Amino acid sequence: PESDHGEGVVDMQRFMLERLQRDLADKRDREQALLAATRANLDAQAKIHQAVRAVLEADSFESLIKIITGKLPGLFDIAAASFCVESDALLPDNAAKAGIILLPPGSLGKMLDNEPAVALRADIEGDERIFGKKAKLIRSVALLRLDFGTKKPQVLLALGANAPDGFDPRQGTELLSFFAHTLQQCTRRWLGIAP
Repeated sequence: PESDHGEGVVDMQRFMLERLQRDLADKRDREQALLAATRANLDAQAKIHQAVRAVLEADSFESLIKIITGKLPGLFDIAAASFCVESDALLPDNAAKAGIILLPPGSLGKMLDNEPAVALRADIEGDERIFGKKAKLIRSVALLRLDFGTKKPQVLLALGANAPDGFDPRQGTELLSFFAHTLQQCTRRWLGIAP
């Protein structure tokens, strides 16, 4: 409570108490933000672990592609996942049926424009070349480049989210890089590509 100490005397106790209350509220807000970020990170880590397990359980290359296009969207809570190969050769029927997207040579270079192995883009319109009919649902993407060597076709795993900030360039990409590396090694194994 305010105290009256006479004319010309200011009660500093009240101002100090208000400042302490503001500081305490700020610290609570920071603590809540930190806890929310930690929960989000643990959730992302759990999703990556589930996706890695699913990819490792594939029993053939076709099974691997079906896991990518069919199971990954549910595991990552996204709208679509596409496995894109840059080549001017025709794909075998079983590859196209499994869900592999064929892109003309040079497409990935234009899309990624010398970006790192994992590129995140927010608030965009989905690309029909990558996501087909689901492109209209896509508002943000994660583009994961898979490297099989200079004499092999360029390969891209594209993950598309409904939310404009589902993938954001300000997010860390370590977990997605780990998943891309795992997928790359599994693909090498099923296609017989030496490391």
